[in-house]
Amino acid sequence: MTIDTFTTDQPLPEPVEFTYDWYERFLRRLLDAGYTPANYDESLSTGEVILRHDVDFSPRKALTMGRIEADLGIEATYFVLMNSPLYNVFYKPVRTVLEELQSLGHTIGLHFSTHQYWNGEAPTTAVSERVSAERGALTAAVGDVSEAVSFHRPDEWLFRRSFDGFISTYEERFFTEIAYRGDSNQRWREQHPLSGEQPEKLQILTHPGLWGETDADFETRLLDETDYEIDRTRRFMREQFIEKRYNVDEFQYQSER
Repeated sequence: MTIDTFTTDQPLPEPVEFTYDWYERFLRRLLDAGYTPANYDESLSTGEVILRHDVDFSPRKALTMGRIEADLGIEATYFVLMNSPLYNVFYKPVRTVLEELQSLGHTIGLHFSTHQYWNGEAPTTAVSERVSAERGALTAAVGDVSEAVSFHRPDEWLFRRSFDGFISTYEERFFTEIAYRGDSNQRWREQHPLSGEQPEKLQILTHPGLWGETDADFETRLLDETDYEIDRTRRFMREQFIEKRYNVDEFQYQSER
């Protein structure tokens, strides 16, 4: 497959905005360039791109991005935390979001934090055992999950390393042997993901919590999410324990679109 490249001799696409509209245009540009969405089942072929989402703190924004992708015929992998203080995959509204993502053709995978268990490098067997336990719990919540695992805020010792029992998104074949583009801390504002010549194979990481209907900087996104979660928790405490209401419609997570 031939990939139409974006070279440094060509004008860059518009400056990055962390909005859903910009993300949709970004996806269309990738498709127009000839890329075909793929997953982690095997090494990539020329012209394939893996779209990966690490859901650090906003399932509802993940659902919004998943709907945008589905409208374009794109399937992605959404990695979720099992030990986050911000959401619980067994909680019905969150589980409903994950089930809808699956119904749209997306795959759910484990976003694993080594920091929950170790302060530094851990033995490979210990990592595999903990990952297996968390993947089992995630499977109990949502059914089939990806064999791939994405490490949360990975330390250097996790890069380019393989493990028994699961696929790491940071293995050589997905991290070094192909190009990698991530939006962590909104760094795309400093280095446009389409700058330079586009590679033949590509893994793209986005964090749904960094995106929204309007553009905002990284700190503002975090503060807005904090306010949202505080308001949601207050509403939960009042409705569940004072008003004795359960599973009310307004308490469901909703896509932002």
